[in-house]
Amino acid sequence: MARGATLIEVLLVVGLIAGLGGMVLSGSGALSGMRQRAAGTLILSSIRTALTRANSMGHPVRLVFDLEGDRIRLEETRDRMLRVRSSDEGAKAGAEAATELEKAAAEYAREIVQGPRAPSAGFSPVPGFGADGEGSERELGTGIRFLQVQTEHDLEPRTEGQAYLYFWPGGGTERASIQIGRQGDSTGLTILVSALTGRARLQRGRIELEEGRRDLDFQEREEP
Repeated sequence: MARGATLIEVLLVVGLIAGLGGMVLSGSGALSGMRQRAAGTLILSSIRTALTRANSMGHPVRLVFDLEGDRIRLEETRDRMLRVRSSDEGAKAGAEAATELEKAAAEYAREIVQGPRAPSAGFSPVPGFGADGEGSERELGTGIRFLQVQTEHDLEPRTEGQAYLYFWPGGGTERASIQIGRQGDSTGLTILVSALTGRARLQRGRIELEEGRRDLDFQEREEP
């Protein structure tokens, strides 16, 4: 003869379901955290690869961050690229131009002082950069995306399109802040790159590129 469930049995079942649900959510969060750290490690590895490539091949290299597809591409060029120190601003630059005519005259004077600019360097993908040595791109991973990327030659952080991080023979590179995170997560991780050493480190949270230290600029401008 069938009997109804007692209150204790019902509570036990509800508790078991709640416990299993918590384990599933916890496991999902841990998995997402592992994927985020794996993406950060991938970027660190890509930076080391770019440094090594620039030094071993003896010509400029750049990492391309595809903010739409959440992929990384390694490219190189045999063209010459120059970096020049940007002109000081503020008191050393004199009074700010007040009219459009004065601004145009000041820009024309700067172009005369700098001389003719070299054409933009042509970059091509480095084969074998992809996963398992195939292709030329690497993906951040499921559910992980670029939040924003900023390097020295960017006036503002990039949140769409493509961002570029350049490397030169001898270990030269740019300061950079590369922020990644999970879908819907506003915290994430940040990869900070040092221009002096070329080293990169991974830190929790979203860390902006420090202002007031953009003392290097490109002789030529790359595509936006």
